[in-house]
Amino acid sequence: MSQLEQRKKIKIFIDAGITSAKEISTKTGIPLRTIFRIQSILREGKSITYKSVSGRPKAITYSHKQSIIRTLNSHSKISIRSVHANLSSKYADAPSTSTVYQATRACGFNFKQPVMGPLITPLIAKNRVEWCKDHVNYCWENVFFTDECSIWLNRGSVSMWTKAKENPILKVQQHTPKLHVWGGISSMGTTILKIFTSNFVSKLFIDTLNEGIHFYTKC
Repeated sequence: MSQLEQRKKIKIFIDAGITSAKEISTKTGIPLRTIFRIQSILREGKSITYKSVSGRPKAITYSHKQSIIRTLNSHSKISIRSVHANLSSKYADAPSTSTVYQATRACGFNFKQPVMGPLITPLIAKNRVEWCKDHVNYCWENVFFTDECSIWLNRGSVSMWTKAKENPILKVQQHTPKLHVWGGISSMGTTILKIFTSNFVSKLFIDTLNEGIHFYTKC
C-alpha cells in the first residue's frame, strides 16, 4: 500500500466518524504514527495529496522499501543481490542493486557478523543459576579457577541483516578445527598455560589439571 493509499484509507475512516487511531490501525494495519500524522494534517485543514514537484521521480518508492523490510525481517542472511532479485520479481520498476543497498541502510539495517554463542538448553541454564545461588557465600581463597579457550583455525563467518543498534547472537555447533589453551588462577598464584589440539575429554582434563597443580606446588 502506497503512502497516498494509506492517507486516503485513513480519511475514509475519519469521514465515517471513526477517529480512534488504534481502531483504524487494527482494521487497516497502518502504523499508529502514520495515522496520528494524517489526523494532524486533516485537523489543520491541509490536503493529504502530494504536490507535483519538478525533477525525475524517486528511484525507490515506499512500496519498494516495505518489500525490502519484509524480506530482511524474514531472511536475515540473504545477500543484497538476492534482495534485489526478489524486488525485481515483484516490481517492473525495481531500482538497481546499489540503490537497494542504500535503501537498506536508510531503513536502519546493517549487514554484519553476529556474536557466536553455544547452544545452551533451558535445563543447563537453570542448573547454572541454581549452582551460583548455592555458592553465593562460599569462600574461594583455596580454590583454583581453571578455564580453557579455543582458537578456531577455519571458523566459518556468517553475516546477517540487523538493525543498526542490534547485536544478534547466532547459536551454532562449534566443531571446526581449533587450538585449545588451558590455565588456572587462585588467590595464591597461577598455573602453567597449556596448549593442545585434541578434544578436551575427561582424561585429558584430569592429566592437564594434575600437571598444572603439580607445576604450581613446585614453585
